[in-house]
Amino acid sequence: MDTRSPRRGFTLVELLVVIAIIGALVGLLLPAVNAARERARQLTCTNNLGQLAKAMTSMVTSGKNEYPGWMQLQKLANGAPSSLDQFDDGSGGNQPVEIAVSWAAKLLPHLDQRALWEQILTNNNGNGFNYGTPPKLDVFLCPSNESVTADRGLLTYVANAGTSDSRWGTRGGTVHDLKFNGIFHNLVDFPSETTRFGADLKDGANTTLLFSENIHKDEHIHNWLNSTNWTVGNLPSHNSTEQGYGMVWVYDETAGPSSPPAGDFQPFNRDLRTDTSADYLSSGGNTSFARPASNHPELFLVVFAGENTRSISEAIDYRVYQQLMTPNGNKAAYPGFDDNRNKAMRAAFSAKPLSDEDY
Repeated sequence: MDTRSPRRGFTLVELLVVIAIIGALVGLLLPAVNAARERARQLTCTNNLGQLAKAMTSMVTSGKNEYPGWMQLQKLANGAPSSLDQFDDGSGGNQPVEIAVSWAAKLLPHLDQRALWEQILTNNNGNGFNYGTPPKLDVFLCPSNESVTADRGLLTYVANAGTSDSRWGTRGGTVHDLKFNGIFHNLVDFPSETTRFGADLKDGANTTLLFSENIHKDEHIHNWLNSTNWTVGNLPSHNSTEQGYGMVWVYDETAGPSSPPAGDFQPFNRDLRTDTSADYLSSGGNTSFARPASNHPELFLVVFAGENTRSISEAIDYRVYQQLMTPNGNKAAYPGFDDNRNKAMRAAFSAKPLSDEDY
């Protein structure tokens, strides 16, 4: 006679308890998994910034010891079609064909991409390379930058471009930013406004911002090579292009040193527009979005001219950001300000010496 008890299955209550326990465990694990993924993305982004800084140091020290511009002209190889030319010096005759290229493109030979750089110089917009749609390069992209066109040659990172070029009025027939305000400038229109490595970084390479990230860009306008917004001979179009390649600082005497001027500068990491479908350039993009912004929670990543990387809180005092942007704060000057107003500005955002705790 078989005296074994009949096999008993789960009751409905027991099954529900098991499901609830599994759900609770998943709920506990998911934040940890997501946090680990974000830490990995931040590490990749930090490594990218470090590579860019090392490549920039290699570039400037192997040349004239001068930083490139956020945009500059680049001569193409002999025989390039004149339809590509983006500059005419007015002298007539046979002039070299030149295109505007960004700081990122100039780094290619120092990022193990010399073959691609040579292709840009010699391929003349054909045979597999198109100047309007350069290929995707991972070193130019933060993995947290969730782009809808991630297969294209987009550029997450921005360079220290000082004050906004669009704010400068005519000074003695010229319109340009100053090397005391930032490192990278518009060298297409003002090729002599270069910043020298070391010599012009009076406030120290380790405390002068070189690159950061900015996810708020118009992807159909800007790529790592150049911009479709760039119109030959049209300085306003050049100025508005700055937002895609540079970060800037702004100043208003009424705003106070700890916060940027209202309406002129979107908060770090934030897009507070009511209509987020509009282009950034049509939303005050010359200055409003020309600042660090990331998808990293409560911070953005930077690298300094001394190649040191770190994260910075999105709650950083604006005064501190201004100090980190200026290579020579004692001579920083704001567009439209006379000497007295500039002295007052420098005193306002340099009153307290920088310390590591500030950022």
